[in-house]
Amino acid sequence: MDLPRTAALASRLEWRDTAGSTNAELGRLAAADPAAWPAWSVLVTDTQTAGRGRLGRAWTAPPGTSLAISVLLTPRIPAERYGWLSLLAGTAMARSLRAMDVAAAVKWPNDVLIGGRKVCGLLAEALPGGAVLGAGLNHRLGADELPVPTATSLAIEGGPTDPDALIAGWLEQLRRLVGDLEAAGGDPVASGLHDAVSGTCETIGRRVRVTLPDGGAVVGTATGIGADGRIEVTDLGIRATTAIATGDVEHLRYE
Repeated sequence: MDLPRTAALASRLEWRDTAGSTNAELGRLAAADPAAWPAWSVLVTDTQTAGRGRLGRAWTAPPGTSLAISVLLTPRIPAERYGWLSLLAGTAMARSLRAMDVAAAVKWPNDVLIGGRKVCGLLAEALPGGAVLGAGLNHRLGADELPVPTATSLAIEGGPTDPDALIAGWLEQLRRLVGDLEAAGGDPVASGLHDAVSGTCETIGRRVRVTLPDGGAVVGTATGIGADGRIEVTDLGIRATTAIATGDVEHLRYE
């Protein structure tokens, strides 16, 4: 596939007609031959057969309906700030879609929504000396192909579906946000990343239930994102706030 805008932004670009997990494949390639796969290498397919989401969940879509995009990074930031890369990836996708007149927003930590329905999931994975950012973007998924009622696609929402424009738009925003974070020594507040994430996150201000990895749950109002990237959930009844690093967020309509 011809992707001229994307090629101009990537240090190396490879399109695969089919791939297992683009994140896993790009990580393997970079480990085997680092010189051939420098930072900002990009691996893309629209037919991913072994995609992975957060917490090891499987991610699948009919062939040709969703873009699986993986980007290799070696950010010059402290390792303890790598947790921000997942938030950065989702914010970059939401901002790129907004620039194309799509009313996208982020559900913490890294789902991109349109009208409350998921159009894109993102996954950041650490590698020795770097990280790989992966995006699964539903661009041409039809209404009869949706895996769950809470999903959507750009085609359904009347948004752009051209792969080159979508991938290049995300890369442009990624480069801008990563560059700002590096210039600030990895400080998410000084770099403006904290404000950027907060500005695209529609979880803030919502009544939520957060299911924790141990099976417990926290219910309250999401009142903000801390300087460490954790979502802060406040039970207004007892005026207690919990900062959560990992969990599944459900936006509640009634509680």
